[in-house]
Amino acid sequence: MVQRFGRAASGPVVRFSHRAAVYVRAGLAAASLIALLVLFLSQASAGDARSEAKQACKADYSRFCAGTMPGGGRIRKCLGDNYASLSAACKQAFDANPPK
Repeated sequence: MVQRFGRAASGPVVRFSHRAAVYVRAGLAAASLIALLVLFLSQASAGDARSEAKQACKADYSRFCAGTMPGGGRIRKCLGDNYASLSAACKQAFDANPPK
């Protein structure tokens, strides 16, 4: 059985069978789920990288930037200003996490 599913703004009547409409909805749901999963995983890996950088630079932050207020890239600037004196682990984390 063919049902009228919708009409284009100025075009002909679009007809889908019920089965085709179910497949379209299922495909859209699957694509949305995959997109959300990719977004979630990319955010998680970015958060992990930042967490690792914080851990690697914790001592350097305390030594060089303890009085620096967080936000606006001030801590990154402070660490960059003291780059030559940073520990090897902090330099590696600093280089691996470019500014946004």
